[in-house]
Amino acid sequence: MKKTWHIARNELYYLFYSPIAWIMITLFMVLTGIDYLTSLDGNLVGYELTGESGGLTSVITSDGYFVSVIENLYIFLPLLTMGLICREFNNGTVKLLYSSPVKIRQIVLGKYLAICCFCLCLLALLSLTLVALTFSIDNVDYGQLAGSMFGMFLIFSTYAAIGLFVSSLTAYQVVAAIVTLVIFAFLNEVGTVLQDVDIVRDITYYMTIGRKTGRFKAGFLNTRDLFYFLTIIGCFLMFTIFKLKSYTESVSRLKKASRYIAVIAAASIIGYITSRPALNIYWDTTRDKAFTISSIEQRILGQLNEGELTITAYANLLEGFGQFRPQYQNARMSKIWEPYIRFKPDININFVYYYDADTSSYLVKSYPDKTIEEIAIQQAESYNFNFNKVLSPEQVKKQVDIKAEENRSFFVLEYKGRKAVVRVFKDQMFWPSAREIAAGLNRLVTPSPKIVFLQGEIERGPFSFRARDYKHMATELPFRKSLINHGFDFDTISLDRVSAIPTDIAALVIADPRTPFSEAKLRKINEYIDAGGNLYLLAEPGMKEITRPLLEKLHVKIKEGMIIEPTDVNSSHIIHTEISDTAKKLTAYFTRRLLKKLHEHGDPVFRVAMVGPSVLEYGANSDFTVFPLLTTNAASSWNRIAPIVDDSLLLKVSRQPGDESGSFVTALRMTRNINGKEQRIIVTSDADFPAESELGFTRRRYNDQFSYASIGYFSYGKFPADLEYPPTTDNSFRITSKSIPIQKIIFNWVIPGLIVLAGTVILIRRKRK
Repeated sequence: MKKTWHIARNELYYLFYSPIAWIMITLFMVLTGIDYLTSLDGNLVGYELTGESGGLTSVITSDGYFVSVIENLYIFLPLLTMGLICREFNNGTVKLLYSSPVKIRQIVLGKYLAICCFCLCLLALLSLTLVALTFSIDNVDYGQLAGSMFGMFLIFSTYAAIGLFVSSLTAYQVVAAIVTLVIFAFLNEVGTVLQDVDIVRDITYYMTIGRKTGRFKAGFLNTRDLFYFLTIIGCFLMFTIFKLKSYTESVSRLKKASRYIAVIAAASIIGYITSRPALNIYWDTTRDKAFTISSIEQRILGQLNEGELTITAYANLLEGFGQFRPQYQNARMSKIWEPYIRFKPDININFVYYYDADTSSYLVKSYPDKTIEEIAIQQAESYNFNFNKVLSPEQVKKQVDIKAEENRSFFVLEYKGRKAVVRVFKDQMFWPSAREIAAGLNRLVTPSPKIVFLQGEIERGPFSFRARDYKHMATELPFRKSLINHGFDFDTISLDRVSAIPTDIAALVIADPRTPFSEAKLRKINEYIDAGGNLYLLAEPGMKEITRPLLEKLHVKIKEGMIIEPTDVNSSHIIHTEISDTAKKLTAYFTRRLLKKLHEHGDPVFRVAMVGPSVLEYGANSDFTVFPLLTTNAASSWNRIAPIVDDSLLLKVSRQPGDESGSFVTALRMTRNINGKEQRIIVTSDADFPAESELGFTRRRYNDQFSYASIGYFSYGKFPADLEYPPTTDNSFRITSKSIPIQKIIFNWVIPGLIVLAGTVILIRRKRK
């Protein structure tokens, strides 16, 4: 060990007595300072303009200038390592090393130790920016900074080992630098090589260093990637030892090759073993656990402990296949599912490719003279994909109901015979987020709440795109916020076809019936209510006579008149009701969402736009406890008692002497304990606010959020998933933009100047000696 350290010390002397090393250090500091200040300044400007930010430690470092620092290594390390061994050949000192009582492995380890110490010096300069960062933002995440610096050291050390090996291959330093740069580039891009070939896909993906550096520089560590870096370091150090030995011994090429093959085989075995999910240990060094799924998701996965979870991706060649192409499989699936594999290692992911389309498909319309199979073959050729791997419509229908999924691409989660679908969406994000995945996982352990819409009296329903219906809110598969993607099931029921309304449903929805109920139907509804069934009654003032029998049973009444709220923008019957404190607590997610909006905008009043609602009156009722959900603003609205022509509503209506003033209730919640559970009922005097026609208008406020929450209220907190993440605490700056010029002087002039001064003094003293 003493000899190894002696060689390392001599190598460090040589490096620090070389002008090239000091130039590299100075240039590294200048570039690092520029990258740091660019990232800091960009985020600071955005913060001062909007007052919004979050996770600044990660945004400025791992998502910001650390990326550029690693890219700069492509320049610095090849230049620093190119002469480590080349120099010995050029100067003729290699013969002295061979003849000295020093083993080759000591030579290699000594030189590697020296370059690692030099890398520590570079990291020390990098840490100066982190010190400045701690004075620039509040509550900096020290854990993440420590984890990131450890990751950066591993990255530096790995690149150094590669450069050391390449330096042993040639006596030309420029050639060594170029070859080192090529190897760096190869290891960063190898993950994209042959990803469409099943046999080698996982191998080349594992070999790539780029994705692993991304996790480590962010402070998200795991043993699989740690062993990857250590294995790469060990392999290239062994390769260097073998290469130097080959200059002093006379052995066959077969024996030389066998050494390299043995090392590669051992590395492959280590890589295979350490990459097994069950053996992979993760460490999220961030204070806010930015890379860890929520406690709710962890709890759900903990309930899936009696067998493996199978995830099957069904990708339609004719719909969204580009995102599911084999060359993207590992990268996309790792990003989506690895956070869950961390807590449940026995998750198996499979891929099934199929083709099918109906007459409404864009491709079918584009090629009217071709069959669906011919179109699919053409698509496979354009994607350079083997069509023999694609299932026909008849074959895939034996596995899954693709018609129910509208021939789209989706995931099927299966656990002990239970299945749940997690979909992709027609938005920029495309892939399911944690909320949709959590809903799918929750379906495997918790019965899904079924919301049933009453049909038969021309009511509104959940399956139609008509302007008056609720498909967008309820069952639109490609729409991310649709409640079917958050764990709810929807169905319809006709009282003509059933003897009684099922009591095991989450809620019965009666939305704007247009024809009177028969006595038999009213009796069935009343029996359902008396049995403790949940009810969502969306009434329209113009049809209050039809809903009167139901409202009377609940001791609720739609009062005569129409609420008026004239503005310069909307018709006078567009009322912006205010969400009450009770309504804000309908679901935990809704509460959290509103708190987030309050923090962002500072407005404590949240509104729901309603079209022509009337006043809801409720009397004393010993059974139900009643709470208002939506109320009008007494200062800007009133109740018009006298009839008003529809055309007049388009104008700015004025108050009349007979109009009623005050804050009126337009939606209310009723609860009571019956048959061992809490019965929940919601009544509104408008059925338009959750409809297609209203959710798409810019005049809406929180129509969508309130609509989702009012349905979610009937699941008793089980759906949608309430994913609670720790709030980021490093979300504000201590400095202003005026501080940036000062830091620029420090990092662009003062520190580089001190480095140049120190290097000049050392080199002059060395020359005098």
